[in-house]
Amino acid sequence: MSSSKRRASLSIDFIIVGAGIAGLASAFRLCQAGHRVRVLDKGSGPNRRAGGTHLPPNATKVLVDWGFKDELLKHALSTRASTFISIDTGKVIGCLEWKEDVLQETGADYMVIRYRDLYDMLYRAAVNAGARITYGATVTKVHANPPRVELQDGTILKADMVIGADGPRSTVREAVVGWPCEEVPEGHSAYVAIIPRDVLQNDPELSDLTRFHEDRPDYPIWTGDSRHVIAFTVAGGTEFAVHAFLPDSEVDGISDQDGWDVIVPRERLPFHFEPRLQRLLDIPATYQRVRLFQRECAEEWTDESGRLLLMGEAAHPLYPCVLQSCSMQIEDAEVLGTLFSRLRAWDQLSHLAEAFQELREPRTRAIFAKETKAFDTVWVGPGPQRDARDQALYSMMVEGHKGWDETKMRWQWDEICEVFGYNARDAAEDWWVMWGMLRERSITREGHCPSNYTVPFCLGATVTHYAEPVVLRN
Repeated sequence: MSSSKRRASLSIDFIIVGAGIAGLASAFRLCQAGHRVRVLDKGSGPNRRAGGTHLPPNATKVLVDWGFKDELLKHALSTRASTFISIDTGKVIGCLEWKEDVLQETGADYMVIRYRDLYDMLYRAAVNAGARITYGATVTKVHANPPRVELQDGTILKADMVIGADGPRSTVREAVVGWPCEEVPEGHSAYVAIIPRDVLQNDPELSDLTRFHEDRPDYPIWTGDSRHVIAFTVAGGTEFAVHAFLPDSEVDGISDQDGWDVIVPRERLPFHFEPRLQRLLDIPATYQRVRLFQRECAEEWTDESGRLLLMGEAAHPLYPCVLQSCSMQIEDAEVLGTLFSRLRAWDQLSHLAEAFQELREPRTRAIFAKETKAFDTVWVGPGPQRDARDQALYSMMVEGHKGWDETKMRWQWDEICEVFGYNARDAAEDWWVMWGMLRERSITREGHCPSNYTVPFCLGATVTHYAEPVVLRN
């Protein structure tokens, strides 16, 4: 049985704080697993922010498994390469292309999608699965014994488990670790906007730049000294998402305010780039801004009781508008749902919560390190290091046109196996086979069941099935 169709023997009540990608995706998967889920969010409504997002194969394989293939085909577009362009001159530097035969080994497509389309897709799925989502509900305090949350209006809501998917400044994280997340401004902010392609009809050059080309599904990255712009076509080819990263030192009025509700007028932004890009960025009247921060991963993702659990940015750092920013949250939700589809007894809660951190922390740390290194690659200033990078990108473009070269392109295979080839469901299932079942065997050998265990006969039971939920027989 697929983990997305397995229902837990023991159903419990969850409160998820935060209705972002992580919160909605987790609500959907936990409801699928037979649990009762309520989502609370302080926002006034759904977070349909501007911009787009990447869905690399490690994300699309999860979404397809969840049943979203048709919606992805409707709203998302495939991509196979990124073309690097000088932000100052407009000259093409090189191209990084993911080979079709190599990408197929991941078992899924590489796509880009408008953020609001992804959000709405997950919102509808969560509601249809049975989740109750409440906006305008600010959680001010979280308790573990018993699990409950206090809202700003004094309301107290109880559950069997509280999950913090409420971002880096998480109220649930404070309850778990005892203090707020430490953060230091990274020094850059991302400025995001959506450009309707119909406004480009009188500019053939920009119209062609922003058009989705099925014969060469690539997207441009303009790279410069401590700045870059990444853009791609979304909404079935009708819109163009732009994400501009600029140093905070060059933008007047930068404050500590964070989040996607910060609106910045175009005239405040120092866009002085190559002519084609300049014309493109001059079109939006305003941009949404989100700052980049250096944040630490939480040491503990669950409290001693196992009834409070952190996930998404509440648990581990993510940069906004980067390749894996939404993927890590989707992976988190899949691992969480798969683990808790195995719930059979109350004393498993802390065990499964600890397993979630055990599975996700190494993965998210590794991806965050790769994303940090990627900034160093696109932000390099003039000099030998930039020259070496440009030469490498040019060589990759030339080799890509020649076709696959086993000796020169082996790195791509290794990268795909490690990053794109990752399967969140398999990781959780493998953990269950290695450790979850081992624990149940140990309980069985001891000749007793934990309290409230849902299997009626346990004494002398033996494990008879290993690939699916453990079946015990008397």
